[in-house]
Amino acid sequence: MKTILTLGLLFLSLPGSTQSRLGDPAQGSTLQQLAEITGTQGGDDFGYSVAVSGSTLVVGAPLASGVCTNCGAAYVYTAVNGDWTNLVQTATLRQSSGQNEPGGFGSPVAISGDTIVVGGFDAGLQQSAAYVYVNPSGNVAQNAELTTSVQNGGNLNGVAIEGGTVVVGMIGLAGVPHGLGAAFVYVEPANGWANMTQTAELVSTDLNTDFGASVAISGRNIVVGATQAKVGGVEQGAAYLFTEPAAGWSGTWAPKTTFQASNGTRKANFGQSVSVSGETVAVGAPDETVGSSQNEGAIYVFTRPSSGWPKTMTETAELTASTAKGGSELGFSVVLSGKTLVAGAPFARGSQGLVYVFQEPPGGWEGGAGGEVVAASDGAANNYFGYSVSFGGVIAAGAPGWPHVSLSQDGAAYVFGVSQ
Repeated sequence: MKTILTLGLLFLSLPGSTQSRLGDPAQGSTLQQLAEITGTQGGDDFGYSVAVSGSTLVVGAPLASGVCTNCGAAYVYTAVNGDWTNLVQTATLRQSSGQNEPGGFGSPVAISGDTIVVGGFDAGLQQSAAYVYVNPSGNVAQNAELTTSVQNGGNLNGVAIEGGTVVVGMIGLAGVPHGLGAAFVYVEPANGWANMTQTAELVSTDLNTDFGASVAISGRNIVVGATQAKVGGVEQGAAYLFTEPAAGWSGTWAPKTTFQASNGTRKANFGQSVSVSGETVAVGAPDETVGSSQNEGAIYVFTRPSSGWPKTMTETAELTASTAKGGSELGFSVVLSGKTLVAGAPFARGSQGLVYVFQEPPGGWEGGAGGEVVAASDGAANNYFGYSVSFGGVIAAGAPGWPHVSLSQDGAAYVFGVSQ
């Protein structure tokens, strides 16, 4: 599939703000662009990752220079009095140590309440790590560094957080069977976040090499994507559900349910993005063929049956974009919260990029083409708008290729909602 960077993929979805909420499409509301923030250095790839919660927006720039050239950074913005048209930068996040070479810090970001998690690489330890920041302000280093007890040597592709639980996805690990990827769970200690190794490890029994390509968490449920998983001997991709044991997260766990596409095609990259909200799971397959349209992309929704999650499950509904064309890669990023699903198609319109917003019908998710189209006000070719998305009452979307008039890739992040 297409890539515009050599860094890992992200993912994250969080609870919402009380201001500028999305309206009810049934009442004819239209989303408005409330804010645009742009990078300040050429080549930052600002907007490669985004996360929003309450009145806080986090934007990752994995090629930003500061402590060292192209080490990466993450930036925190606050909506003043909940007004998303009035954003102020409140913090710049960096690693306190181990950041002496390009490491992609900021390629994945996640937020829950006042706690932010950023993925990076500790050059001293020679392993990927996640960094926790609690209510950060100013130019700050982390409260805690989350590492693994195994020699990971892999790429940190995703982080997710809900409350006091963090999930990290890594692929290509050296210290697990068959060289597979893994997801690591960290539970906040009673005295608060501190440097630690994982509380639990999530693994796949399938012989794929990219388990951990994406991660998401909601309540007791964790979902992990694996884009190269084989289904019936064909590399289509899969996603896996893990449910927290009654005694809490500890030890090593295999998945409870495997999610697959009923009509998946070869190298559809199913599982590149995942999200979970309650008992509903969304999985992006950006290189899925729709009809005869290659790489158009689709999102697959799985709703827990009344009898409980089965061992293997195909989709409840397949969502496609009403205006999508071949090469759009809908589902490159996805976030599900309640009845709202937001998905990016960063290669639509000559890689200008689009975002689609789907609302669950009263009778439950139904397959078909649809979605409200969201576009950047200054969108242009090769901006890759929708490369990252997040939803927390407002929609945040990253465009790491902005602006189109140069090759500098300063990057941009946008906020959309319904003004009140």
